Formats: sequence, C-alpha cells, structure tokens
Amino acid sequence: MRRLTPLLSLNLATVLALAGSRSAAADAPAFAHEASDLAPDPATRFGKLPNGMRYVIRRNIEPRERASLRLLVEVGSLHETDRQRGLAHFLEHMAFNGSTNYPADTLVDVFQRMGMNFGGDSNASTGFDRTTYMFELPDTREETFAEAFKVFGDYAAGLLLDTEEIDKERGVILSEERSRDSVDYRTFIAGFEFELGGTLFPERMPIGKTEVIQTATREDFVDYYETWYRPEKMTLIAVGDFDPDAVERQVRATFGSLEARAPARPEPDFGTIRDARGLQVEYHYEPEAPATTIGISTITPYSYEQDNSEKRLKYLPRSLAISMLNRRFEILSKEEDATFTDAGAYSGESFHFLHSSGIEITARPGQWRGAMATAEQELRRALQHGFQEAELREVVANLTNSLEQSVRTASTRRSSSFADEIAATLIGRSVFTTPETDMALLAPAVASITVEDCVEALREAWDAPHRYIFVAGNAVISEAEVASAAEEAAERMIAATWEESGRVAVEAPAAIAESSWAYTDFGEPGTVARRERVEDLDATLVTFSNGLRLNLKRTDFEASRIRIGVRIGTGELTQPADRRGLGFFIDEIFSAGGLGQHSADDLDRILAGRTLGFGFSVGGDALSVGATTNPDDLDLQFQLITAYLTDPGYREEAVRQAHRRLDEFYIGMEHELGAPLQTEVQQLLASGDPRFGLPSREEVFARTVEEARTWLTPQLERGAIEVTAIGDLDVDATIAAVARTLGALPSREARPDLSALRAVRIPEPFERSYTVDTEIPKGVVVFYWPTFDEDAISENRRLAVLATVLDDRMRAKVREELGGAYSPAAGNSPSGTYADYGFMQANVIVEPGQEKMIGDAILEISEDLSRDGVTEDELVRAKQPILTQLRESDRTNTYWGRVLSRAQEKPVVMEWSRTRYTDFESITKAEVDALARQLLAPGRAFRVTVLPRDLPATPAAEPLPPAGN
Repeated sequence: MRRLTPLLSLNLATVLALAGSRSAAADAPAFAHEASDLAPDPATRFGKLPNGMRYVIRRNIEPRERASLRLLVEVGSLHETDRQRGLAHFLEHMAFNGSTNYPADTLVDVFQRMGMNFGGDSNASTGFDRTTYMFELPDTREETFAEAFKVFGDYAAGLLLDTEEIDKERGVILSEERSRDSVDYRTFIAGFEFELGGTLFPERMPIGKTEVIQTATREDFVDYYETWYRPEKMTLIAVGDFDPDAVERQVRATFGSLEARAPARPEPDFGTIRDARGLQVEYHYEPEAPATTIGISTITPYSYEQDNSEKRLKYLPRSLAISMLNRRFEILSKEEDATFTDAGAYSGESFHFLHSSGIEITARPGQWRGAMATAEQELRRALQHGFQEAELREVVANLTNSLEQSVRTASTRRSSSFADEIAATLIGRSVFTTPETDMALLAPAVASITVEDCVEALREAWDAPHRYIFVAGNAVISEAEVASAAEEAAERMIAATWEESGRVAVEAPAAIAESSWAYTDFGEPGTVARRERVEDLDATLVTFSNGLRLNLKRTDFEASRIRIGVRIGTGELTQPADRRGLGFFIDEIFSAGGLGQHSADDLDRILAGRTLGFGFSVGGDALSVGATTNPDDLDLQFQLITAYLTDPGYREEAVRQAHRRLDEFYIGMEHELGAPLQTEVQQLLASGDPRFGLPSREEVFARTVEEARTWLTPQLERGAIEVTAIGDLDVDATIAAVARTLGALPSREARPDLSALRAVRIPEPFERSYTVDTEIPKGVVVFYWPTFDEDAISENRRLAVLATVLDDRMRAKVREELGGAYSPAAGNSPSGTYADYGFMQANVIVEPGQEKMIGDAILEISEDLSRDGVTEDELVRAKQPILTQLRESDRTNTYWGRVLSRAQEKPVVMEWSRTRYTDFESITKAEVDALARQLLAPGRAFRVTVLPRDLPATPAAEPLPPAGN
C-alpha cells in the first residue's frame, strides 16, 4: 500500500483531544443531565443500582441484530501509587488471563466461538482516568448477553490475578511498550514533562515504568484492583438492536450484587499548574524525527463547569476563531516561500484541571525559525486585527452543515459510535444530547456570532502571562559539545528567535476576493443506452451512449449519505516504465492542484457548507475517485468530479506542498523498520519488477507536472469510466445527475486488454536481513508465502480461514506462551491487479536478539499447519467471526461499493457476493488442510528481518546567536 503516514504532533494538543475529567465527587449527581437545563437523549435509559453502579441503555438498529457493550471503570493510571505505575494497564491485560468463570487461556476461545474476533470485537483500553472494556456482540440473543455480562462481571470483581499468569504477562506488556516506542512517543513525553511538570500527569503515563512491570507483586495488583474496581466507579453501557427492558433486567441481575471489597481512597491529587510568567523554552532533539515541530502554548488552571446551555454557547466563538486561524495556516502553507508544511491551532479544557491554547507547526530543520515566526505573527495578527466577514461565513457555513448532517444521519448511526460517545460524556460529566437538541441550541447562536465575538474569545484564550515554546525534532540548534551546554545554547537561540519575531509589526490580511462556482455546464446531457435491473442484489446497471457505466444501489444503511466511486482508465499498469514514481507523485498533487478556475483554497471557500468530497489516487489498474455526499448536494458532487476530470488545475503550489510533505516522509523512512519492506522487499517479491515497491525520493522528486499531465490526459479524456453510487439516493435522480455531468463527456474508449501487463513473476524463496538507522530498540520479522490472485475466489476464502488460524496460533505461542510480542499478525492479500500474484504474510515486532527465536517459532507454527492441518475447534473459531463480519457487511454501503465498483467491467464480482456466506459456511477442515499442505510447506517461505543499527554521526550544527540576543 502506498500511503503517506501523517506526522504526529504529540504534545498537549493530543491530550486535549483525548481528555476526560477528574472523577466526580461522591455527592455529585449520578448523571450530568440531573443538574443541567439540557435534556438528555429521550431514547436513552439512565439507571443506577443500589450499590452505586450506573448503567446506560439505548436501543439502536444499526448494525441489525448486534450490540455494543462497554464496561467503563472510571479509574486509570492517575489512581496508581508510585509502586503501581503501569498496573492499571497491566490489570486490563490480566482481565483476559483467568477469572472466576474463565480459566486462563480460555477467554479468547470463548469469544471466537461466539463469533467475535480478539482485538476487534473484544478489546480494552486504559487511559489516565479510565479503563474501558469493549464488546461488539455478534447477535442479541439472551444467551449471548448472558455470556457477555458474565465476562464483564468477572472483569468487575472476579479476576484471579494468579502469580504465574502475572509473570507470563510481563513479557507481553514489555513487548507492547517496545512496539509503541517511537520518536513521536518520546517527543510527547518530553513535551508533557515540560508543559505539565510538577503535576501528576507526566508521572503516570499509562504504559508505566519498566521496573514496576518487571517486579510488581500480586499484592500490588490486588491492592489496586480491590481499591478502585468498585461499583460506584463502574458504568455498564449497552447500545444495540435489542429490547431495553430485557437488557436492563440482565444488568440488574448480573451487577446488583457487586460490592466494594476494600475501603475507598481519596481521589488523586493532580498537583498544581505552574504559575508561569514570561517565556518558557524547551528544546528536545530527536535525530530520527522526519521534521521539526514547534509548539507554542499557554497552560492555566481550570475547574469543572456544569454542562448546560450557557456553557455550550460560551465556547462557540472560540471554536470559530480557532477554525478561522487554522484556515489561515492552511492557506499560508501553500505559498511559495512557506517555511512550514503543516500547522494547527487548538484551545480547550482537560480533566477539569487545565486550560490550554496552542499552535503546533511543522517545518524542515533548517526552517524552524521562519516557521516559529509565522506562528507567532499569525497569532498576533489575529489577536490585533481580528478576522474578516468572509472567513467567518465560511466556518459558520461548515459548522451549520455539520449540525444539519448530524440530525439527518442520526437514525442510522452505528451502535459502537453511540456507545463510545456515551462513555465520553460520562467521563466528561457532560449531557448526552441528541443532534436535534444540539441543532436547536447552537444553530441560532452560530448565525448571530460576530467577528468581534470571535476575536474577543481568542484573546481570552491567549490572555495568560506566559508562553511555552517547545521545539522538538531533527533541528540541530546548538554546536556545544556538552549536552547541558548545548541545550542551554539552543534554548537561548529559540528565545532570541521568538523575541525577534515579536518585534516585527503585523498588518491586517488582504481582503478576500469573492468568487462563485464555475462548473455547471458540461454540454448536452448524455442519454441512457442500456439499463438493467439486478433483482437479487437490488442494483441498477446503466450504460450511457458515451460508453460511461453507472452502477447504483439504493440502501437505508446510512441516512442522508451517498458514497460514490469512479474508476477511470488503466491506472498504474500503463504508467511509463521510465517514469517510476509518477503515480505516487500524482497521488500527492492532483487534488491539491484544484481546478483550472478555482484553486484548492477557492474550492474550500466556495463550497463551504456543502457535503462534498474528492479523493483521487492512482490504483493498480485504474485511476480512482472517492467521495461522500448527501441527496441535496448530489448534483454539485458530480459537477465537482467532472470538473476535476475535464479541467484539473495542476498548480505548482500543489507540487511545492507535495515536495515538503514528501521530504519529511522520506527523512522519516530512513529510520523506519518498514522502509526495507516497502522498497526493496516488495520489488524482490516481484523478481525486481520496477512497478512494485515504494519509489525512491530521487525518482519521485524527478517527476513533473508536465509528465503527470501527459500521462493522465488521455485517460481522463477518453479512458473507460465506471461509476458507482450507493446509499440514500433516488435512482432516477442520480441517473439524471450523471447524465448532466459525466454522461455529457465525449465518448469513452473501451477498456483495453491488459493481460500482458498483468504478468509478474514470483522468485524462488529467499531470506534477507536489513538494518535501519534507529535508536528505537525493536526489530521486525516478516514471512511471506506465495498464494493466488483475487480470481481464485474459493481458494482465497479458505486462505482467509487458514490465515486466521495462523494468526491465532501466533497469538497463543508468541504472545501468550513466549511473551515475545504484543501483537503478532497474519493475513492473506491476493492481488486484484496482477495475475497469479498474492501472498500470505505473518509479521511480528521483536526485541533485538530474539528475532531468530521468534522467527523460528513462527516458521514452526506454519510447518505444523502444513503437516498436521487445523483442528475442528480452530476451524469453528476461525469461521464464526468471519461469518459475523459477513452478515454485518451486507448492510454497509462500503461493502456494496466494492462489489458494484466493477460490476459491468467484471460481472463475476456480483456472483462472488451471492455465494460468499454459504461458501464460507461450507468450508471444511479437509479443504483448509489441503491449502496448508500446498502453501505452507517447508521451503516456500520468504523470510525478512529488519533490525536497528547505530545512528550516523551528528550533522553540523547551526551557529549560536550573538551573546545577549
């Protein structure tokens, strides 16, 4: 897969996005709406058992006959003592390792037999102030609920915490710590300590301390568990397609007898936010970072405010101001002399303990000064000169549209989304309101907010008497040899840069020019040459006189939502052999280039308040467009797609942006374990075929707009087009909308025979080892076994089962028995582009030094499967979760979009959809065993290991500033 991973800005902004609240005082209302003028969702039932445990129950019909359950325990790492650091998270792991009703190593098997997969349908997470156990039930039968509640009951009060199981799990926790270790995480820790030093937060990271994980005793676990896992700290959340009365009875029966098992302890003291004054500076050097990030923030104390209408209206102007500031940064990032690639502002409250406003801006290492100056001056420009009416209209239109769409789509919202939002409101002590309530309260207020209101709110958000400046990443700011002196010199330079920027006068921005949508007429509407109804799939297939194909399916799965897909031309198969990286380059520039008459920024402003999308990528055998819209904006959506096909902008500003992003991407790749896998290994697996693998930086940067235009134009002008529209649509109205746009284009050529281009040769199995320049102490071992392309549908279905068994055996052996990895994984990937090409893959992140032992263990597992096959129990446990997923996917627009995307080009895909459930049901042990013997036989595996090596010499430093600056 060829997708850039966005850089993560891991500092206080991340915490703000994930923040909850300090736990409620003992005398607080059970639910926030009990002390608020805001009415809770009337379809939701809120209750409290005599023992203090709460429950929230809501009937919801999507997905049909399924339910989402959450056991929310309002305790986390903040509740640990010094000798328990990491045990809140460790305890969450122990919930799967032996309890009153489920002996160790049996619970995952129970889930699988029920039709739930481990890590997807059954999972858990731990944060600073909460631990959440999550189930996605495969059905809503009474016995399924009884089993799920029995498990939750054991989580709440029945964990055995056996010493032997604790010792076995230590390696898994350390493996998780290793797998999460990264430049971003280390930067986050440094920034967290800088901004919140003196409070409890930096001392209570949920992953904990290694020495605690290695040495904590059973008594330490029991103390935490029995002290904090108490009824008044727990809430059972159930959302799904069920009878609420029946579920409530089961909740009362299961949890009514829970009792506290230890005396209550006071809530943790979070400490005190520093009373900072003036400029606070921190420099954190990370040589492996792909860029340098500058954080500018204020942090002040904050206390709980009751969630009510007044509070929600109070912060609206601030939200709009932040949105306008972010739009300015977005526009500035595209300018020719831009010194940064990405920037974002935020403002909010966390844990009912702190308020923070900030800006994060990402730049190349040599441009951090200019990036910092941009952030400082743009913030000051907004604070001094405010915003324009055009800016406010844009963000108001977008917010209003968001409120409207929330109302329109509410009836088909998925249960998991409801369950997670309910949990968030409970943690945040806020009211769980309906979209209609939010719309009625916020829409009139938004319409009346003025520019002056927004400026005043922004000034209030930034009125603290200090600024925290955190510079982190790959900029070498000091040349001093002693670390402490280097850090001091760097911070002196950072402070000097900030002060120098502050002396630059800022002016009001130039007035925004008004413009209107220019693409409404594409000529005489096309006519329908053929229309076919596929009754059993409830689909309509249309061919226009210009050759365009249109496949439609009206569904009720997502109210007021239509998903559109377009396949054009031949994609990467016909990419010029001497232009390697061209498709990769086009992915980065095409959408960002806007249209001939509108830049991307113009489009954002002109189309504000509309529900539209346009995602463009160069696929294996077609150019692909994806979009999501609604019935009201359907015509405009097809106008937008057609405009991009007929008049793409190919602007140089898009190339500049792409080069900045790609530069960071490739710098980061130099230190990524996955780099050899995505580059050389992918090519080797195709016998060196240059169409495979990530192109080099030099190849991508050599590509030009003119090359892109030359290759794309024939495909866009004449290439075959197949359009799919799925969702809450009117079939005839959609056909008419396509006729006025894509159907009006000149005739399309027939799709050419590409069989010769689909040929690729898989080499003889090999073993390769690579090293990567990184200080992060982890490696990766990957195995590949050649399989089939997508046309071998029967074999691939059976391979899906075999891969699931392989994955489960790896979990049991590598994770549970050896404690050598957090999340080993296996899967099968058949190619949809290349003939007779596909691989089953197994991968695991390892501690350096253990790669051979763990790799050999995986190879032994695969060879055991080849020799002895799967067991009947494994077959059942592999098939049941797959069948659950198939039943659910049948009611998703995403699935039907995949089926119908090639329904006319490749009609057999419709037959595949007809047989998938019954075929999976019919899979036998003998069939899976036969494939295991054939494909996992000794000598067929490709084995690749990637390990860290020492970093190269430190690059040359930037000069120190003159003394006194």
